[in-house]
Amino acid sequence: MLELRLVSDQELPARRRQALDRAAERRVRTRYEDPEDARIMAEAVLERNADDLRHYDVVEGGVTVGWMLWRHKKDQADVSDLVLDESRRAPELLPALVETARADGARFLGVTAVPGEPARDPLVALDVFVPRATNMALPLDGHIGDPGELELRPMTAETFDAYLDGSTDEYAGELAAAGMSQKSAREQAEQQMAELIPAGLDSPGQSFFTAWVGDVPVGTLWLSTEDPLAFVYDIAVDESQRRKGYGEAIMNAGARWCRERGHPALGLNVFAHNPGARALYDKLDYHVTADYRSIDLDDAG
Repeated sequence: MLELRLVSDQELPARRRQALDRAAERRVRTRYEDPEDARIMAEAVLERNADDLRHYDVVEGGVTVGWMLWRHKKDQADVSDLVLDESRRAPELLPALVETARADGARFLGVTAVPGEPARDPLVALDVFVPRATNMALPLDGHIGDPGELELRPMTAETFDAYLDGSTDEYAGELAAAGMSQKSAREQAEQQMAELIPAGLDSPGQSFFTAWVGDVPVGTLWLSTEDPLAFVYDIAVDESQRRKGYGEAIMNAGARWCRERGHPALGLNVFAHNPGARALYDKLDYHVTADYRSIDLDDAG
């Protein structure tokens, strides 16, 4: 049986460097960042979350057979990174992970599978982990569909105010549907909105559009363009305009807009409780960059 042991103070600097190396390489691979920039950003993220992180050795009979980076914040505990001599043995860690999460007072235990990092795959595959969300990306050097008559126009200030109120409520609802408590979901939604758009419609690196077909508004799109990987923070088709292909057209128009501005790829997050959106992104050839799943420890027995 595999167990967890906190890394000693003497070994901690080396372990932190290992975690940093992997985080930087992951950003190059999944976020299309320059290696030097990726390392700077990864170091900043690890430093910002330092109080929430712990480093463990994975041991068997006193012998180290791997290591784990653990993150605990509020009601959420996560296996942020995992390296094992034998990746297939990852499920043997589940009892220790559940015990550690419960000792931290967490309600949820999460793990993310990342292509090219095999150690977490066997954990994610366990039936006890429920799909929550998936990050996907579309390289923009290939074919992008024609949006047809649909056109993206910058959102007006009046439209933005109404959009922001609805988006915060909707995002909090999405987080709650993905397993968060209502309180945590609301707190996270409000915090992320404040961080992302501190200046509202004029927030740097954020672009807000209304989608038009002729003189009819049919939907909205929020793109983040502050990083090489442009990102879809929100897409919506007006309820009265659904089932007309406008979701696909908006995504194609957004991808073309990002490519024209030099972005190598367009990323997004799709919640597991939205299979319709996932089907659209699969159809448009987005590929998975991270697959997040979790256990509700209150229901885990």
